[in-house]
Amino acid sequence: MIRAASWSFGFVVLALMLLLSLGWTEAHGFMSMDVTDLWAKSIVQIDGPVQFKATDAFYPPVPYALSLLGQAILPDTQVPVPFVLSALVGAGLLVMWFLNLRDTGQFSGVTAALVVLLLALNPFFLRALADGPETMFCILGTWLFARGIVNLRLTGNAPDMMKVAVGLLVVALSDSYGLMLCLGAMPFMIVAARPSMIAASSTGYLVAMFYPVLAAVGSLMFVSMIFDSRLVPLLSETATPLTLREHLVILAGLGPAAFVAILRNILIPRLFMPLLAAVGAVLGGYTLNTFFHVEGDPAMALAPMLGVLVAAIRFWPNLPLREPIAITLMALSLLTSALVMRHVAHNETRVWTNAMLGKENAASRPTQEVVSFLRDKSEIMVDVEKNPQIVVGLGNIDRLVIAGEPAYDWALEGGVPRTNYIVVPRQAEGQITADRILRRFPQLRLSQLPGYEEVFQNSQWLVFERINEWN
Repeated sequence: MIRAASWSFGFVVLALMLLLSLGWTEAHGFMSMDVTDLWAKSIVQIDGPVQFKATDAFYPPVPYALSLLGQAILPDTQVPVPFVLSALVGAGLLVMWFLNLRDTGQFSGVTAALVVLLLALNPFFLRALADGPETMFCILGTWLFARGIVNLRLTGNAPDMMKVAVGLLVVALSDSYGLMLCLGAMPFMIVAARPSMIAASSTGYLVAMFYPVLAAVGSLMFVSMIFDSRLVPLLSETATPLTLREHLVILAGLGPAAFVAILRNILIPRLFMPLLAAVGAVLGGYTLNTFFHVEGDPAMALAPMLGVLVAAIRFWPNLPLREPIAITLMALSLLTSALVMRHVAHNETRVWTNAMLGKENAASRPTQEVVSFLRDKSEIMVDVEKNPQIVVGLGNIDRLVIAGEPAYDWALEGGVPRTNYIVVPRQAEGQITADRILRRFPQLRLSQLPGYEEVFQNSQWLVFERINEWN
């Protein structure tokens, strides 16, 4: 009883410390778009009208469902619900890694604690934490997959086969990029398999591993087809063009440590081959992502390597200097990751790095300004799906008029707007218009919508106030 209470206390402390790091970056103007989108969707679904008409797909389903639950439990919280989920998953990962290294890997408690501490301080882990629960679940699933695939090679038992399948399932349903990891893992599954399994039935072996993923994703695509939603097109993000040198710089963050970790078992094929397959799965997913751009930030495409790194260290043979080498490797990985984060080309990671260093994010000021202007207003018409920053900034939708409400639907289906205010993003000439209100009333670009006048503008937003009836 006392032991369980102490572990619960430690878990809570870890979660609070991780939340503190998230609060630090938020205070300096950083919140990832994944967190912004997920929290805004949760607020709208829980607090919005029953007939809210969503046009964007809600994939991946696991973080979205948990975020809805969190928003229902904590409807008035000022802490972003995805932050809470991310911190809880992160704390759970750290506790499980510690127990796995100490109890199963037979590391001393001090060494296991130091290794986990260095992992928690690794910029890739902290950046994944700030990216939201999708990436944290992806790391969790990759760790389960790496553990399972090694145990499967050692024992060939059905429970270990299920661990591999569950790991792939968690990855696929927790992050769009997880689909790339599953595809990247496929050719390496043969490398990791026991020769007896391949001899019996290579096809049956692969089907057993990937059936849960295929069934789950296939079901989602079927539902998407029935409801005519856009599941597949929305899996990709805006591409970040990188040179080969820039990709190599990113891979230098965790790649060397991962290869050193698996090379410790190079003389033991039954350990080395499945660990090599786990590393290959992440690198395969990263390579596929350079073509399909499912994960816009290439640094986050490499973050699941953290799970493989922990699994590889856990299977190190109990040789002299094992523990000092593990600590040194994690320390060097932390240093290389910190250097890499300073040179990542993706804008969101650069902003996060500056926020961690205490520098304000000037790009967030226009949104803060428009939110401050709207805070005492009511009946504000806005496309919440394309502008989730407004929902997150206000913290609720009490003052907003959104899809599913008569005033909004009437205006977009051919009528005239009757709300007190209209908020639209400010767009450059020639930019593709995603905002549905701007598509319906393109006159707003030129501040020429009859019955409304411009009352606020900055570099990112335009606000119009109703002055009289349409002529």
